[in-house]
Amino acid sequence: MQVSRPARSTLLVGIIGAVVVLIAALFVANRPATTPARLSVPTATTAPGDSSAANSTPPVTSQSTGSPIRGVGEYSTTVIEDGRILCVPSTGACSTRSYLLHVYYPSTKVTPAHPVVDASPATSGSPYPLIVFAAGFDVDPSNYLPLISGWVRNGYVVAAPRFPLSSAWAIAHYGVNLSDTELADAFESDMLNQPGDMRAAIAEVSLLSQNPSTPLTTLVNTNEVAAAGQSDGGDTTLAFTDNTCCRDTAVKAAIILSGAEFSPYGGEYFPSPPMPLMVAQGTADTVNPPGLSTQIYDQAPAPKVYLQLLGADHLEAYTQYNAYENAVLKTSLAFLATYLRGAPVAVTHLTTIGNIPNVGSEQADLS
Repeated sequence: MQVSRPARSTLLVGIIGAVVVLIAALFVANRPATTPARLSVPTATTAPGDSSAANSTPPVTSQSTGSPIRGVGEYSTTVIEDGRILCVPSTGACSTRSYLLHVYYPSTKVTPAHPVVDASPATSGSPYPLIVFAAGFDVDPSNYLPLISGWVRNGYVVAAPRFPLSSAWAIAHYGVNLSDTELADAFESDMLNQPGDMRAAIAEVSLLSQNPSTPLTTLVNTNEVAAAGQSDGGDTTLAFTDNTCCRDTAVKAAIILSGAEFSPYGGEYFPSPPMPLMVAQGTADTVNPPGLSTQIYDQAPAPKVYLQLLGADHLEAYTQYNAYENAVLKTSLAFLATYLRGAPVAVTHLTTIGNIPNVGSEQADLS
């Protein structure tokens, strides 16, 4: 996967008047009053996704004894966010904000590679905790299927918005040339509105779980919710879970994958009460420099976990079936078991499970 736009070593570029006008139209009606008007735009934080990585065959994994889960089902629906406005930077056209939501869930149908649309749900193990997942810029949720499928096969439902302006689908749909940095930055800057999309995803899944005409009926425990995201999606998730601008108290734990604190959100990071936090970062990541993730970990209160992926780049640990992805999956499952399902650390081995020679090194403060 090639990085087609500037590296993330500088999160903000200079003020560009024409872009400021475009971005102003993107702010939604329910933006917190404490968030200042956007005066600058971000650089790219995620390389365009390679869908072939997500489509490769996953490793054979054995299900736990008695588990009804044999594969991954997928249900998609359009989320319409009444009261929020979406304005397209390239055309200026505005409409009610909406996006496609992908929901991946445990299924009784064997699915060795691809999720099966509307597959029979594995109801005997339900209700399952919910993970709402935020993809990076110019990437779609499907690119992260190696990691998402791992969560689902271990008893989680994952709801992933296809963001309406920053996704790979949107960049292609609106014909955005990433070499046109002003226009590309305007599309990427919609990340300021994405915490609201994550909130809407939780509300939508709650409704779907009460709808007997969907495979999600009674499948989701919306009292056990975690949020996760990668790159720009990691920035989005950190704001959504741990910034006064956008924090949603329905979320009980956060997983930030190669993310950063993004100042244009405004607000204050890491307010009380503390949010259980896991951070993962590749040491060879040139898009999101490791220092941005260590800043999150250093400033966040306990409980917190930092997984350093030795030699990993920006995407491979989350979009490919490899040793890095396996380390992220194992550590995140231990983290979720501890802070969503209440399992003791003596059982989850959360403080040490990420220590894998030549792959991962873990640091934790669970005090």
